[in-house]
Amino acid sequence: MTGKTHQIIGIGAGLGSYLVYAHPTYGPATFAWVCVVSSLGALLPDIDSPAARIWQGLPFFGHIAEEVVNPFLQHRNLTHSILGFGLISWGIYSLGLHVPSYWGLSVHRIELAFCLAYASHLLADAVTVQGIPLFFPAPRTFGLPPRPFQGLRIETGKWFENFIIFPAVNLLLVALVWYHWELIKTILFQ
Repeated sequence: MTGKTHQIIGIGAGLGSYLVYAHPTYGPATFAWVCVVSSLGALLPDIDSPAARIWQGLPFFGHIAEEVVNPFLQHRNLTHSILGFGLISWGIYSLGLHVPSYWGLSVHRIELAFCLAYASHLLADAVTVQGIPLFFPAPRTFGLPPRPFQGLRIETGKWFENFIIFPAVNLLLVALVWYHWELIKTILFQ
């Protein structure tokens, strides 16, 4: 999948998980952080690709970082595996331990949003023709649907992703926001 599709799917997954469990109380900081980390979590697995959307968002540092990353990492390796997911999730959890309580953030919900967005990236890439190396460093890639139905997988950046999946996920995100609009208004504006 392309970065834009990953980003929308990740925001939908992270924000959806937050809205399902959110209490109707004022909490704009947590809401904002959920949106930010969902976007970041959805793009982070592609950090091993020099053409990744996450590098394009960093003005000067992004170009330097992509040049440093390019020779050392291949796309869809560690960051697209259970091992990578576990390491990144552990790192996010460790960061969350240092957030002061007086900030008023629901850290566990923010961490959950990040992890779900990251997992959504892996799931979305699993339905592509290339699949993902789920058990890296083992060289075998896994995809959905599995063999012998792999012919149903999606080609990254082609018409089906751009004209079917991307618009459908956008509509689902709009529906999610519309359905939870009263809760969102309470969280943001009380």
